[in-house]
Amino acid sequence: MKKLFFLILFFVTALVSAQNGTVAGLVTDTDYDDEPVAFASVQLKGTTLGAQTDMDGKFRIVAPVGTYTLIVSFVGMQTVEIPDVKINEGFTTTINVPMSAEAAALEAIEITVTKSRESAEALILEKKNAITIKQSIGAEELSQKGVSDAEGAVTKVSGVSKQSGVKNVFVRGLGDRYNSTTLNSLPLPSDDPEYKNISLDFFGSDLLESVDINKVFTSEITGDNAGANINIDMKGLTGKRALDIGLATGINTQTIGEDFKGIDGEGFFGFSEEEVPVDNLSVYSFNNQLAPETNDASPNLGLSIAGGKRFDIGDNHLNVYGLLTFDNGYRFTERTVRNTNSAGVEFFDLDGVNYDYGTSQIAMGNLNYVMGKNNIELISMYIHKNTQSFQEYEGINNPEQEGDRIFLRRQQTNNNNVYVNQLLTNFALSDRLDLEVKASFNAVRGSEPDRRDFEYLFRDGFYSPNIDSGGNNQRYFSEVQENDFNGIANLKFDLNTDAESDLAHFISLNTSYRYTHHIFKATTFNHTVNNRIEVDIDNPDAFYSQPSLVAGNFRLETGRGSAINPNAFDPFYYLGDKYTITGGANYVKQFSDKFLINLGGRFENIEQEVEYNTNIARSSINGPSIIEESFFLPSLGLKYNLNEDNIIRFGASQTYMLPRFKEIAPFRYDGVQFSIQGNPDLEASTILNFDLAYEYYPSKGELISLTGFYKNINDPVSRVEIPSAGNTLTYLNVGETATVLGAEFELRKDVWTKELAELEVDAPRNATFTVGFNASYIYSKQDLDDPLAQFSEESTQLQGAAPLLLNLDLNYSTFFGHSKVNTAMVLNYFSDRVYSVGTRGFENITEVGVPTLDFVGSLGIGENGKLSLKAKNILNPEIQLEREGLDNNTVLSSYTRGVNISLGYSYKF
Repeated sequence: MKKLFFLILFFVTALVSAQNGTVAGLVTDTDYDDEPVAFASVQLKGTTLGAQTDMDGKFRIVAPVGTYTLIVSFVGMQTVEIPDVKINEGFTTTINVPMSAEAAALEAIEITVTKSRESAEALILEKKNAITIKQSIGAEELSQKGVSDAEGAVTKVSGVSKQSGVKNVFVRGLGDRYNSTTLNSLPLPSDDPEYKNISLDFFGSDLLESVDINKVFTSEITGDNAGANINIDMKGLTGKRALDIGLATGINTQTIGEDFKGIDGEGFFGFSEEEVPVDNLSVYSFNNQLAPETNDASPNLGLSIAGGKRFDIGDNHLNVYGLLTFDNGYRFTERTVRNTNSAGVEFFDLDGVNYDYGTSQIAMGNLNYVMGKNNIELISMYIHKNTQSFQEYEGINNPEQEGDRIFLRRQQTNNNNVYVNQLLTNFALSDRLDLEVKASFNAVRGSEPDRRDFEYLFRDGFYSPNIDSGGNNQRYFSEVQENDFNGIANLKFDLNTDAESDLAHFISLNTSYRYTHHIFKATTFNHTVNNRIEVDIDNPDAFYSQPSLVAGNFRLETGRGSAINPNAFDPFYYLGDKYTITGGANYVKQFSDKFLINLGGRFENIEQEVEYNTNIARSSINGPSIIEESFFLPSLGLKYNLNEDNIIRFGASQTYMLPRFKEIAPFRYDGVQFSIQGNPDLEASTILNFDLAYEYYPSKGELISLTGFYKNINDPVSRVEIPSAGNTLTYLNVGETATVLGAEFELRKDVWTKELAELEVDAPRNATFTVGFNASYIYSKQDLDDPLAQFSEESTQLQGAAPLLLNLDLNYSTFFGHSKVNTAMVLNYFSDRVYSVGTRGFENITEVGVPTLDFVGSLGIGENGKLSLKAKNILNPEIQLEREGLDNNTVLSSYTRGVNISLGYSYKF
């Protein structure tokens, strides 16, 4: 903690915004059918800033924020002066200028202003003008903070954190099951049965224009959330044309120089062979060997190319945009893994190593046809992500057997393919009536092919396969398929009949339909050994082979049993179907410049059914798990402007949480340290939400805000530990109520600015030092009164709810001639939080809080190039899970991740 506060004092953090805007446009000759005028001179009057039109008559000028007179001239044509051209930071002002031999009429000049949601200032202005409480982070800020994906983006926002070993984020202490994720406001499926939401690290920063974190419910978003709806806004073509190329490479300090052990059968690009190769238990026909492949850990690599072009079609235009990316990374970690019994006595103590390799590829295409105020957009995207983990552990499993040791080797691959197809339309049916229609088809094809778990016992001077259970030595194949269909329609009617009034007054009606079909299958091949036989652990394929199987050294059985069982090759499975039909209305009335009310309501009807036949239970005997619920979800929002820069907001709403398929499917999934299984008796939770916020906007791009929130959850769900031979975790409605109470503070402020007058350049240059800081305090308490679970305590914190969250960043930006230099130090911290709730004598498992410090720097190379340097996780803290014991805490898991150092170069054509 002392180190943390020293860092807070040392790193007064910052957030920088470019102080420039852009004016761009097209110059045409009205005397010659509006042909483009090449090489025309375009100047901002009274400055040295200007440009010359290209062969297509286009120009672009980057200039400091302000109001200018634009002068367009060409030999033999009348000079055109356009006064009051406003250039705003983070915006592009577009001016199409007609010229002729005679004076051009100013009335014919078209001036439009396009907002870029990539800049920090534009998003702060959007937050200021928003009807409800909202937080966003744009591409510009992501670049400055070295954020590589959407997951990293949201963890920079107040009240949001990520738990080690958990794929998705916690918002205000509420985990994955309490949040929702959308892409362009359309729902996304999950890539992993263990989670409700898709992994946010799928969406690299190359894809992102901005990420919105909506912590306050309104009728336009799903009611199945209590933490936040996280909406990912994808990049598209914003100008006439674009071409960006990026290359990055890097190392992990713990990994470089290691002999890296990899999994046989997996390749550099990670396209795994997923078919089950065995259909006869008398034939050992697996495709991959058990011994590892050993290679040098290569440097991490990242490649990206993105580009597009605008095609004019009469008065309309078509934007075509595409993106291709490749990323990979290697990581070596040394780990300690332990467990205790209910009395806090250790019985499992292993030291080991992990060799992790991950790779991803993304392909995205975007077609956007714009017809004045109307547009039709088609987006198609393919995401492939493959992670490979080779793990070896050795130590004590039973301290009563003196001298005995066990050796574990686990080889695991997770291969995920996500297909996203979206149709987005907006139509201005009249001056007062707008219609938005969206539809999507998403598909997930994931697998865990040929996971290899083998355990060896060292006794009497030699290793032998552990004979306790066939489950100790197994090969595992699973697959998940999910098809997700969505449709949304939103009709907005402007009720303001005064054309000169800019006060908001409208009603919107929305409806949506979603159908999700989910299939999970798993086949396990147990290698059952009855007698101790010496094995060379460095050559296990000599034992697990066809001759050894024929000799009777081991038996091959599936999870269903031996070859005499006619159903031996039937996989364990569960099938889930969910139908959601919604209807909602939202009424907004701005009574004056100071006061606005937002009143909404949403009705949701849900039918969810899960059938299962697993290694624990069958729905043919126990009946399927069925949830049929109808919810009416009211919402209220109030906004009061004390003056132009001070705003008070209030929000109140009711939402719910529906257990996901995996949480209610009784299938047991085995890990090294814990097993986890579903609970078909889970019930939906309902949540009351209240928010009160104060916002102060000192100047452009600056913000100070304080938000208080309160949540009351009926029938909350938590992950809990149940005593069993497999150290099993499951899910329970742990009690009648849970309470979450907290406060969030956010600061974005320019600390220091100096004009670099000595630089001989065309435009003013500033050196800036800026600070960004946000902090959250969260108090959470959930009752523990399930008599079956026999909880160790009467109440506890919510699983994953860290009481204290801090995010700080320091940014210094300057220029060397035409080259911009940007450096940033970014610090994140979370305090201790509950990883799993204890039962039947087991105390809670706690994740120990850690600080994370990153450095990010970039240097402009020429007019269009940029060189970047990143050092992530500089402090390299120890990641620990602990359990309280009778005398002291026991560290159940401990490791460090190493420092990631990367160097990249990008060029914009």
